[in-house]
Amino acid sequence: MFDLYDIHGPIAGIAEATAVTVGVFDGVHRGHQALLRQLSTVNRQLSTLIVTLTSHPSFVLGRRQSEYWLDDPDEHLRMLFDAGAKYVAMLSFTREVSTLSACEMARLMHEKLKMRSLLLGYDSRFGSKQNDDFDRLPQLAGELGITLLCGEPFLVDGQPISSSRIRESLLDGDVQTTATLLGRPYVVTGKVLHGRGVGHTLGFPTANIDLTATRKMLPKEGVYAVHACGHSGMANLGAAPTFGVEKPLLEVHLIDFHGDLYGQTITVEFARRLRDIEHFASPEALEWQLTKDLNACLQL
Repeated sequence: MFDLYDIHGPIAGIAEATAVTVGVFDGVHRGHQALLRQLSTVNRQLSTLIVTLTSHPSFVLGRRQSEYWLDDPDEHLRMLFDAGAKYVAMLSFTREVSTLSACEMARLMHEKLKMRSLLLGYDSRFGSKQNDDFDRLPQLAGELGITLLCGEPFLVDGQPISSSRIRESLLDGDVQTTATLLGRPYVVTGKVLHGRGVGHTLGFPTANIDLTATRKMLPKEGVYAVHACGHSGMANLGAAPTFGVEKPLLEVHLIDFHGDLYGQTITVEFARRLRDIEHFASPEALEWQLTKDLNACLQL
């Protein structure tokens, strides 16, 4: 049920007693980071262990039609270790797992993960709603000798940080607020593919990023100031209506970059949304606008 990892990779089991917190931790945002710091601080005699889910419960249970995350799997695991985890347990959330009650899950974590302390987020609930015994957790904790703790909300502008709040900022194209809530710029990673070559003819060669391999939610379509490969740049995220391309693309022009990126995997940081995607009457009109966008990027 639990796939275990330490910072070096998969492991067979855990020998020592652990302090555990459990959740989706989508994006590992500043609220998650604060909870994980608390896990380490209040349980110094225990090894910290994070139980994270491999699928969104809302997707598995049919409440969400698509499964887009705020991080990729490798990124997710790395950030959990960066936040202070000694161990990570990946729980495959299935319909069978969804029927486990909170106390059943706690017993499993006590047995399989040597859990001796459980820290819950301020708004955290787990276990089946149909087999709901969440309110019995304090009694069970006493029976098993588990310390039960509750975290505090992490506020920005007077409101708790949540993955839903970050998703809303991405839907608005507000990548600056997204970065504030995450504690880092929002990034998308992909392989550079051969494109149409139009940007090169206009004097703005682009790296065309393959988006098919990412599970991440993309910001609102538009033109963005970005950073990649140690360079500032600008990116078109979405269709290219001037050239009759309707399929969403991520085309990145890096300022003062000279080299060949084809076939390489690069990470693009979104810094600011500059404007909507527009249809231009001619390539010359597009070139004029791209020059204006470039100057805007250089002023950031």
